[in-house]
Amino acid sequence: MRELFKMALARKRRLVGTAISVVIGIAFLAGTLVFTDTIRRTFDDLFANVYARTDAVVRSSQTIDTGFGSTVRGRVPETLVAQVAAVGGVGEAHGSVQGFARIIDRQGKPLGLDMGSPHLGGSAPSGTDAMSVWKLAEGRLPTTGTEMAMDRKSFRDGGFALGEPVTVVSQGGSRAFTLVGVVRFGSVDSPAGASFALFDLTTAAAFVGQPGQVDEILARGDATVTQSELARRIATVMPAGTETLTGRQIAADSANQVKKGLNFFNVLLLVFAGVALFVGIFIIYNTFSIVVAQRKRETALLRALGASRDQVIGSLLLESVAVGLIASVLGFLGGLAVSSVLKTFLSALGIDIPTGGLVVAPRTAVVSLVVGLTITVVSAVAPAVRASKVPPVAAMREVAVEPQRFSPARLSTGLTVIAAGIVTVVVGLRTTISVLGLGLVVVFVGLFVLGPVLARPLSRFLGSPLPRLEGVTGSLARENAMRNPKRTARTASALMVGVAMVAGISVIAASAKSSIRHIFADQFTGDVVVSVQSAGFGGLPPTATDAVRRLPEVKVAAGVQAGFAKVDGASHVLSVVDPAVAGEVFDLRFLAGSVHDLDDAGILVSRKQADSSRLTMGDGVTVTFLDGVARHLTVKGIYGNDQLAGAFVVSKSLYATGGGDQFDFAIYVRTAPGVSSGRAVTAISAAMAPYPTAKVESKSQYIESQAKQLDTFVNLMYGLLALAVVIAVFGIANTLKLSIYERTHEIGLLRAVGASRSQVRGLIRWEAVITALLGAVQGVVIGVLIGYLVIAGLRGQGFKEFTLPTTALVVVLVIAVVCGVLAALGPARRAARLDVLSAIATE
Repeated sequence: MRELFKMALARKRRLVGTAISVVIGIAFLAGTLVFTDTIRRTFDDLFANVYARTDAVVRSSQTIDTGFGSTVRGRVPETLVAQVAAVGGVGEAHGSVQGFARIIDRQGKPLGLDMGSPHLGGSAPSGTDAMSVWKLAEGRLPTTGTEMAMDRKSFRDGGFALGEPVTVVSQGGSRAFTLVGVVRFGSVDSPAGASFALFDLTTAAAFVGQPGQVDEILARGDATVTQSELARRIATVMPAGTETLTGRQIAADSANQVKKGLNFFNVLLLVFAGVALFVGIFIIYNTFSIVVAQRKRETALLRALGASRDQVIGSLLLESVAVGLIASVLGFLGGLAVSSVLKTFLSALGIDIPTGGLVVAPRTAVVSLVVGLTITVVSAVAPAVRASKVPPVAAMREVAVEPQRFSPARLSTGLTVIAAGIVTVVVGLRTTISVLGLGLVVVFVGLFVLGPVLARPLSRFLGSPLPRLEGVTGSLARENAMRNPKRTARTASALMVGVAMVAGISVIAASAKSSIRHIFADQFTGDVVVSVQSAGFGGLPPTATDAVRRLPEVKVAAGVQAGFAKVDGASHVLSVVDPAVAGEVFDLRFLAGSVHDLDDAGILVSRKQADSSRLTMGDGVTVTFLDGVARHLTVKGIYGNDQLAGAFVVSKSLYATGGGDQFDFAIYVRTAPGVSSGRAVTAISAAMAPYPTAKVESKSQYIESQAKQLDTFVNLMYGLLALAVVIAVFGIANTLKLSIYERTHEIGLLRAVGASRSQVRGLIRWEAVITALLGAVQGVVIGVLIGYLVIAGLRGQGFKEFTLPTTALVVVLVIAVVCGVLAALGPARRAARLDVLSAIATE
């Protein structure tokens, strides 16, 4: 066993490339876990400090799921503040208001990023409100309806000065206030980078909320009872539809809301850490397979000298443990740097994480070591078992080259596994993302099994131009790629995974954009759109729609809102429209009734929703808005085009009575007769001057803008998937290095018969290009298939346009070639520098 161990240590340099692939994957995994734990502790500590002097909080119990991983909550009457203050044990009680508000900077532009942290407004603490989450940093607090304060981050970012006028846009319109104070959120300048405009309570309720309503009532005890007892006493006198929490509970809930908002980002990072490690599995398996093939004579000789199969297996598994352990430790340490990069990345998006040390939980170290070791050892098991089966007689012959016979069993097995994976993907599209992910893994495993069958003919085809282009060098490169089809296929498999994901996302994005263009072109019949980007929160106040409607260049201006309600007990996002004008700019293709039939006692339903809920014209549904009041509405129309309108449509006048904020996410315009879109855009832009958040576009411009909204997410996906491609490049380089070691004698003979160093370098480079193209071609084909399956599975959601992004796919292939060349640089240089005599003497 000691000799086997020495043999492993003697070749430790060969495993460096394998270790690198594990290091990158574990670094991404550990970095995400450290980042998540840091966020958790940071916001736990922050909100514990913020609510340290608050003993109880009263708020509405009516919540509605927005469908985007968050909820909206109703408000409570301001009159309840006095009732809370009168409860025994309460020292003081104050109302708090919060809603959307956008600060406009000195240049007349919205402060901050449109799609970053939220932009909020609310009530400033009163002079005696010691329990407020806000602490005065400069100036004083606003006391009249013409004054405001803001968070210190916004104050600094905007370069404001106390005493100057500042414009703020909210559902109350666009107004200028005198800046009189600067505040901090507990111990930080702003909560997670959000901008905050603060007003006195009455102004805040009227401007950013609703008059006579507050979002929360904060109470502080007089030190005679515990928090739990105080909350219990308050709860007994509060009306139905409210809930009372202790200060500790509201601190934990507030921290959880922030963490929940970042949860999608954390999950996305973990998914791509998994992709990186999955790609690493191919590289590890390939490396150990090559090492086993190269040691075949040594292993056979040891078997002839008495080494058992268990000893041979133990030797290789010991190597894998060493590689996995070292790589996992290095990856864990690299994860600390990755977590800092992630924090910087979020800051670039406008989401600031409060400063503080990194939280490195024991769980992170354990997970990193377990995952790294498991992946490395499991990947080495099959090669180790194969090595143990080498008969002692093999020591008498050359055995480095793999047998080249065609395997019908491998062909049928590979095709069967791929088919099973495709079926699982289809099922996943109709069930959960986890099943979809499992299906993708199965597809890639099937391709890995099938790879050696495809490698030889594809390498011959892809390398066919080389003999004409490079002569003998090209011919040798193609023959080398074909010589070991298993090795070539395994090496290409790592790149195939990354390319398939990139190609699949490209197809999905291109198809989604085409579908969006088709939907808007088909259903929006107007000429101009006034829109706003606010990450789904806030929008344009109703006064903006009124300003557009008054223009002589405009025939119809229809503001559309996104409303929230429970319909027959289930949360839904509703379209909120003015029935008098909505039909002028939208074609919903009504199957029964029309939008003009909609009134405050009615609701419009999509055909899909009507079929699933078994609703027909005249049926009743129970709708509950944020005020908690159940309203019985009658189905007044059923429409077929639901891609824009969604499942339900209600009137603006009805929704205004339900306690929800009143914002238009867009204003759809039909121009007056004889007025061009360009002329209307100019006139509307002038009318929108008080609303700098508004973006005025013609129909074609708006449709293209909607399609391009996917670009940010797609680019993020490309950036993360680049990690898998980088790992694959290391895999190709590692395989070439091992291959050069194996072919040292052959390379020496080539040099001896006249091959120049440049020809040797070209030989290695072209072999890498063939391997990269092999992986890229397979990746593009499977990526297009995956994209097609996803789009087909989303047809029910309106994505009916399958588009093949030819340019993007060609770019992917070009990048693959470049990756092959880059991967070959080091190995090619090393091969060209081999000493000819020493190489010839190598057995």
